[in-house]
Amino acid sequence: MNELRIFFTGAGSPGFNGILKGFRVGAKEEGRKIKVITADMNPDAYGFHLADKGYVIPPGNVDNFLEKMLEICDKEKPRLLVSGVDPELLPLAKAKPDFRRYGVEVVLSDWKAIELAQDKGKLYDFFKPYGFVPEYKRVKNVKEFKEAANSLGYPEKPVCFKPVFSYGMRGFRIMRPDADKVDLLFKYKPSSAFINFSEALEILKQAEAQGRFPDLLVMEYLEGKEYTVDLLARKGKSLVTIPRERVVTKEGISTVAKLEKNKEIIEYAETITEKLGFDYCINMQFRYSSDGYPKLIEVQPRFAGTTIACIGAGANLPYLALKLALGEKIPEVKVKWGTVMKRFWDEVFVLGEKQWFYGIKFEV
Repeated sequence: MNELRIFFTGAGSPGFNGILKGFRVGAKEEGRKIKVITADMNPDAYGFHLADKGYVIPPGNVDNFLEKMLEICDKEKPRLLVSGVDPELLPLAKAKPDFRRYGVEVVLSDWKAIELAQDKGKLYDFFKPYGFVPEYKRVKNVKEFKEAANSLGYPEKPVCFKPVFSYGMRGFRIMRPDADKVDLLFKYKPSSAFINFSEALEILKQAEAQGRFPDLLVMEYLEGKEYTVDLLARKGKSLVTIPRERVVTKEGISTVAKLEKNKEIIEYAETITEKLGFDYCINMQFRYSSDGYPKLIEVQPRFAGTTIACIGAGANLPYLALKLALGEKIPEVKVKWGTVMKRFWDEVFVLGEKQWFYGIKFEV
């Protein structure tokens, strides 16, 4: 096989290392040579030390982002372009024809599907008739925020909120009437999502006075088990669907995950994939309500940060996505259900032009 060049952005993202492992392991198993070019807006991104070559690029939401990406493609001649950075997804998907002129296939869904997935308000409205989403209200000011919280049962019930356009845990908070400021200061880490109503109101009033009040979704708080579903799809049809329980999370990222063949969630996720017409790798998050039904929290039209859990259980979705983009046959995937992933930190050391890793390699 000829060398396959992959341009994979998001060198500083938590999931970069795991997905890169998937690319390299899959290529090795097939006897294929690959070269991975990466990019990130942060010059200190750890992924620069793992890829074959790296570039510092502007954020995905600025005017010269696409110009810089096309410039790199013209120079490096990648065959495939993969992004793991949310603000990059929509502009890259819209620019697919421009990248094809350079011989580059953008491994993302159609831009219309991405646009709907990233607008959580429209996403919830779309799937409300199916009963897939939690109870919610979309609000644009403090008055509507107070009314929405009360209508959803606050203070008798906890209520949560998040911006319509947000990534990761940014802007997400859980309002509990028993959220005591002293406890939050001394018993929880600064990254805690809990907040009391009066404090939330004070911040939102300030945002409104400054003309910075974002569109918010105020929602029922779901207290049941939480799942991420990783999917590989082609034209809205799921080829592989893998739910995993988010057993332990830190700042929105799974540190312990267990693959579970949950047929109910598989059915929900495959229906959503079909309705939105997704391609390649996507992920969804569900959480069970108090009455025992899974509710869609969000859809991310990209690799998940913990896709490595699937790779370790025999489903190398990142590499299969590359094969799908190249028009190659997708082999049967045999998932080792029940596999548990436990994540830990690792390091890279840099001194001038030298770099090295330190530690013990564990062989299984």
